[in-house]
Amino acid sequence: MNASYLGFQASLYPFLPFLYYEAYKVRKTREKLPSLSESLSVGKGIKKILILGESTAAGVGASSPEKSLGSRIHHFLKNDSTVKILGKNGLKVSEVLPTFSDQLEKINGDYEGIFLFLGGNDCFRLTHPQNYRSELQKLIRTLEEMFSPHWIYLADIPPVYSFPAFSPFVKYFMIRQRKFLQREMKKISMDNPKVIFDEISLNLNPDFFSRDGIHPSDCGYEEIAKFAIDGLKRRGL
Repeated sequence: MNASYLGFQASLYPFLPFLYYEAYKVRKTREKLPSLSESLSVGKGIKKILILGESTAAGVGASSPEKSLGSRIHHFLKNDSTVKILGKNGLKVSEVLPTFSDQLEKINGDYEGIFLFLGGNDCFRLTHPQNYRSELQKLIRTLEEMFSPHWIYLADIPPVYSFPAFSPFVKYFMIRQRKFLQREMKKISMDNPKVIFDEISLNLNPDFFSRDGIHPSDCGYEEIAKFAIDGLKRRGL
């Protein structure tokens, strides 16, 4: 891993100024959509579910809180659950605990399961795979201690190479960075029987994306939620 990632870094460094310019251009020219589910509780069922993550958990791109990822997951879980969502746009794995420490303390207790939707920003911001794995393991250990979940669904990193907002130049490097981080996620799921990881397999047609060309639309959130719930069902959960 070290040698192959060093090779990737070496190929990347000459192009960093261009990548930074591309990122700046996307931020300046694309519409900034609001977060609709940064802190949301859905349902009043017995089973408690926690959703934690970045912009997908925060509902960026959804038309309403009811169409956001957490609400759609609750829909597929039916009425026997209470889903608590904590999300923040732009969040890296290393920032989750510092960002949500107070909220997590307030909801401390036993939870049926936890969904983690993270990794996109670690891909964009080129987090080293070893650091990514270390921070993800730390987060999972903390959540296990706080909430005693039966399972933790570690969602795959969004397929950043398919985002309409990005140029082929950016996509080329994002594909490679994503693969490095995915390998670490697979290792974590193999080492921890509670952790579920499935490589994402969705039809990413234009309707999947919101108008900013980065975040999911209502249709996209519906597909992501269904994919995650199907992953649980395949394991009898």
